[in-house]
Amino acid sequence: MEAGVAGPTGTVQSKDGTSIAYWTSGSGPAVVLVHGTTSDHTTMDEIAPHFAQSRTVTTYDRRGRGASGDGDTYHFDQELDDAAAVFARAAEANGGPVDVFSHSFGAFVALGAAARSPHVRSVVGYSPGFGAEYPAGSLERIEAATASDDLDTALQVVFREVIGMTDPEIAQMRESPVWAVRVAAAGTVARECRADEAFLRDYGDELAGLDVPVLVVSGATNTAPKRQVATDLAEAIPTAELYEMPGQGHVAHHFAAPELSALTLRFYERAATADAIAG
Repeated sequence: MEAGVAGPTGTVQSKDGTSIAYWTSGSGPAVVLVHGTTSDHTTMDEIAPHFAQSRTVTTYDRRGRGASGDGDTYHFDQELDDAAAVFARAAEANGGPVDVFSHSFGAFVALGAAARSPHVRSVVGYSPGFGAEYPAGSLERIEAATASDDLDTALQVVFREVIGMTDPEIAQMRESPVWAVRVAAAGTVARECRADEAFLRDYGDELAGLDVPVLVVSGATNTAPKRQVATDLAEAIPTAELYEMPGQGHVAHHFAAPELSALTLRFYERAATADAIAG
């Protein structure tokens, strides 16, 4: 764990026995935040306090980073089991269903887990996935850089070639504490890229069965392939709405946390009202 980061509130055991660490703050209805790739729970630090003003917020380290464990092998289903275990703990602690906010690859984790969990009331996914089309050779370059422990290069290939972030955006991230966190987590990036590339193909049937409200939010300044992922994801989920956030790219939870959290909370309120009417 990074120096200066408070220890977790607790841990849950995933289906395969892996320990998943979580943190809680605030009070009120439960919301779980699911971070993306090359990150840990601390990359939600800018947006979490906005939710905590009116919500009990749970963040967690996805497997393979931070205070959470990892398995001997990796399969995306393990991520869904991890998230489902966190959802169940948050629902139990708060005595009601959980709403979920998720980012990038974490949106795929959140939605896949929501399709299997009875504890989720609604899901917001910001800038889901990496890109509808991976540039030729990019995955191989990421895997080679990861294998040689050149994690900075692996990050740059993901951000620049796959996600389509600009050099100024990457430079801005480099100047923040987030960069060190992302480098520390970059050993997981190759396996998550492979899972990301196959998600809509492999889990489309489960997404089609989702019966909770979903808001897919795309950054309006994202590249066309990135925006296409959001469109494809929203079309795969019968209960999904699609919204483009003006002036934002892939990391609005860093650069526009007040606006993104407000948008998300409004959606949760709508979901709660619909849930009350249905009940």
